[in-house]
Amino acid sequence: MPAKRATVRRTPEQGLTKAEACKILQVAPTADEELITQAYWHQARKFRATARTNPESRLRLDELNRAYLVLNPAGGEAPLSGEIPPIPERTSWMDDFTSWLRRLVEETAARWPGRSVEMAILSGATAVLTLLALSAGASALATLLAAGLAALVIWSPWRRT
Repeated sequence: MPAKRATVRRTPEQGLTKAEACKILQVAPTADEELITQAYWHQARKFRATARTNPESRLRLDELNRAYLVLNPAGGEAPLSGEIPPIPERTSWMDDFTSWLRRLVEETAARWPGRSVEMAILSGATAVLTLLALSAGASALATLLAAGLAALVIWSPWRRT
């Protein structure tokens, strides 16, 4: 009768077994704390410089941090675990533009509580007149300059108060 296999238990915090952590840090399971720390820093130096901009380096550094915690639980937190913030998800330019526009409207409503409707109507009218001028064959540069000047006149008073 074959021997029963021992089940490998994973800790939910780290998600790695001791064998997996040893493989990531490239140390033997019998390595002492000093050797584990040296192996961690040796590998972390490779990814530390590019971890802020490169998602792959960031993931590899996070993996090293988890492995260090598994092999050195008495050491507390991994040395680089809190140093580098997570990479923000990239958003489209349209999302950036709408969030900027939303912030602008909220700031305007906060500074001029009774004027936000008036400013919205003036801005909408300027947009409609700009589209009409462009569709009628007006010069694009002159029309956009006039629309920009109108928007500046409409939105500038709230900045002075």
